[in-house]
Amino acid sequence: MSAKPTRIGTLALNRRGLLKATGAAAASLAAPGFATRRARAANPIEINHWSWLAASDGEVWAKMIADFNEAHKDKGVQIKMEVVPEEQYVTKVLAAAATGKAPDFGWGTAGKGAQLARDAVTVPLDDLAAKAGLDLADFSAYSISASRYPKYDNKIFMIPMDLMSLQPEINLDHVKEAGLDPAKPPVDGATLLEWATAMTKREGDKVTRSGIMMTGSGVQPTVTWGIVAEQLGFQRASDDLKTACVNPEASKKAMQWVLDLFDKHKVSTRDVTDRYKAFGTGQGSIFWTGPWTLNGYVGQKLNFKTALFPKIGDKHVTYFEMGGLELYQQADTARYEATMQAVKWLSDNSFLWTTVGRGASPRKSILDRPDYKTTGNSWDVRGAFVDGMSFATVGEIPVVNGPNFTIYSGGNFLAKTLEGVWSGQTSIDDAMTQIQTQWQADLDEG
Repeated sequence: MSAKPTRIGTLALNRRGLLKATGAAAASLAAPGFATRRARAANPIEINHWSWLAASDGEVWAKMIADFNEAHKDKGVQIKMEVVPEEQYVTKVLAAAATGKAPDFGWGTAGKGAQLARDAVTVPLDDLAAKAGLDLADFSAYSISASRYPKYDNKIFMIPMDLMSLQPEINLDHVKEAGLDPAKPPVDGATLLEWATAMTKREGDKVTRSGIMMTGSGVQPTVTWGIVAEQLGFQRASDDLKTACVNPEASKKAMQWVLDLFDKHKVSTRDVTDRYKAFGTGQGSIFWTGPWTLNGYVGQKLNFKTALFPKIGDKHVTYFEMGGLELYQQADTARYEATMQAVKWLSDNSFLWTTVGRGASPRKSILDRPDYKTTGNSWDVRGAFVDGMSFATVGEIPVVNGPNFTIYSGGNFLAKTLEGVWSGQTSIDDAMTQIQTQWQADLDEG
């Protein structure tokens, strides 16, 4: 199945000084035969691309690159793709940039690249996109906004490629068994718990099938807390990025809401460790996850559908994530123009990527195509991940220490702090104090 790759964070390493110090050396290491437009006419251009996509979405992305190369086989430009393990990606990009050998472009996640932008490892794209003729007006306003870093001249540092959210996948065999109507999935907190209770199985006090798929630590309880907290009125950072933890009481209520799934309602168990495998083998009935799981579960013929995330609090929101392509610093800046032309082609031709590959398209012209809903997996399993983007707003906090704020993480500061709450080792009040203290320091750092 298509398991979601691990998430990239940035490193606590200041690269600006190192890049400046190695600038002269980098110039001498620039790839030969790529310096000028005239040179490109005589020498085929090879654009170096790094990708961390390695599951079923990686297969579709490889097809996208192959399509580009086929379309440009007589035009003197080709893309050479290298797959780099995601957990090594940023480290390798930093090391390559320091020696002038960074790839021309690669994958990034919106909001997680503030340090790379600050240290000039990634390249601002506003002017390059305009020069390449990329129609930024065709992108959703939110996707372009998420590509910017307000603290760094509010420049665009990524061309959006796909939009993702967390929505519930529901096992239809369990729905039928419980006598529920699959056409009327849960829409709020009350109906969610009704469905979860009806589909949960227990042996004594032990939950043997979770009505709501959860794990005892890691990503699943952390991201659940993050979504529910924001629905209840919590903000991790104020809009001006100056104040951490707006309305902490809502955050505390969300922690209790997660705990109650285990201990009060008994619709979840802490015993699940591999949530993807557990849902695929019928150990869970409702699993909020992302579109990266669809190809895998469809491939194994799991009987399921997706629905929109229920409105548990006053605000109807869910997790937001955006993947995109970013350009990396080159000693030979002449490479940027050709690279942006390649990125423009990939964006203009991203119908395959956003129907069969991953997520929803950020481009209006693609969403408006009459065959958008009928291509790829059926709308029953894909539709919620497209329609649900209208309320997917819980994204990253675009500051240098943004990874500390990420709610979709199993090992960052937030996840480790909340882990104490889920295990009963830390009180809700103490956890909230720790989070507020750390996050305020993170915002103060900029």
